[in-house]
Amino acid sequence: MEIERQLENLSQKVDEQIFDRLGFESGVRKKARIEIFLRTAEDPEDREVPDPESVPEVPENLDHEVKLLVHHFAMEVARESDDGIIPVQDIEDAGDPLLDRVVDKFHEAYGEYAEDRLVEVDDILGDKPAEEEAYPNLHDWLRDDLFEFHVETMENTPILWKLTTERLVADPVDEGFACILDYHQLDANVFDKLLNRYVEPRKAELRDRRSAADRRRDDSSLSASEQAEANEEYERYNDALGQIAEFEDAVRDLSAKNERDLNDEYRELAEELPPKVRRLREDTERRLDALDDIRETMTEDEFEDTFSPGFWDKVNEWRDEWIDALEDLEHACEEYAKPNDEPVEAHLADLFDYFNWRLKGSDHYSSSGILFMTYYFEREGEDYVDENGEPKDNLSDEYEKLAVLASNLDEYKSLADEIGEDCEELHDAVPDDWSDRAISEITTAGYDPNRKHGVAINVQPLADEIVVPEIVEDKVVL
Repeated sequence: MEIERQLENLSQKVDEQIFDRLGFESGVRKKARIEIFLRTAEDPEDREVPDPESVPEVPENLDHEVKLLVHHFAMEVARESDDGIIPVQDIEDAGDPLLDRVVDKFHEAYGEYAEDRLVEVDDILGDKPAEEEAYPNLHDWLRDDLFEFHVETMENTPILWKLTTERLVADPVDEGFACILDYHQLDANVFDKLLNRYVEPRKAELRDRRSAADRRRDDSSLSASEQAEANEEYERYNDALGQIAEFEDAVRDLSAKNERDLNDEYRELAEELPPKVRRLREDTERRLDALDDIRETMTEDEFEDTFSPGFWDKVNEWRDEWIDALEDLEHACEEYAKPNDEPVEAHLADLFDYFNWRLKGSDHYSSSGILFMTYYFEREGEDYVDENGEPKDNLSDEYEKLAVLASNLDEYKSLADEIGEDCEELHDAVPDDWSDRAISEITTAGYDPNRKHGVAINVQPLADEIVVPEIVEDKVVL
């Protein structure tokens, strides 16, 4: 800005010297300025040059702010893509590569000033001259640094994933294939789309280039340096194709079924459990219904005198959870009875331990599980059941309800204990770690991401196959 001010001062001095040399009086000088205005639409008197002191200094974190801008555009590009896949390399008939789409975003944002902004951004991101391409430093940053910057910006929970073939071979010459995935668009078809739409065309291009380089390196009409250059190209394309071959193997592994490790004995046990759990649930519901009927026929004081103060509140607090948990346990057993090549939701196995830890309880009044009610049922209703545990004949309605509560309590508790033993066996048979079960859920039938499990779980199988950058293993996965 100081230079502009100095130039403006010099311009005014030059104007005055010309007016003096030509002998223009003040009136003529005024007319000259009007003529300048008519010809240029700019009155010299109106030109404003900012005061250098009023112009803010370049922020110290300009480099970071520029990266945030480019990162923002990359995020928009991913979100707007039709399949959630953006190739890093320029692949014919596979849509614009990442660089071109980010450049388009600059044009959308800055319009006629886009080229100026792009040049400025490119200069800030590196010092490569724009000889072979327009924005070499922006290109390099998107290819090499965007993902790491994204991981750090998103606090190790990236929603842009980078797939790369670079780590699949020792000492890679170049990156054979890379792309950005939008985590929010991931589905079970991601690898089919990836291979058919992007990898196959990339392979075809590399094969053509390798063949052309192979012909040139053996062409005796070329100079030695040209042949050497062709040989380097041949090795680069050959290395890239080797990486892609490894990548295809990794993708096939990810797409293949990965059966759960649960032997037939335990699956048969899981298959036999649902009828037992159903019986326990229905019996519990029957006893709760009888308890409701008794509560309706008594005053609050009478009910508390019969059972105990706080008993009704405790039952009401837990009854919905008891019934819901028994329904969930029945479903969990059915799921674990399925063939091992069918996925099971990760949280279901927790119900096996939960049944013994919380749900079943004991026949002691201090318990909060289902069986705590039997302490009161037996105490208040044992006089109204016969030696077989069945309600006695000719009971009044009130005592008949109490008899229902106390009927077949030994069988009721025995069923709960039997279910508890079976649940303990199943709990010991399935992986104890939730993350292992969650990974199994998304890989059993072939990779099928489940976003409710979060980024770390869903990206773990890709990290295991080494098709993501190393930073994923260092900072993202569990």
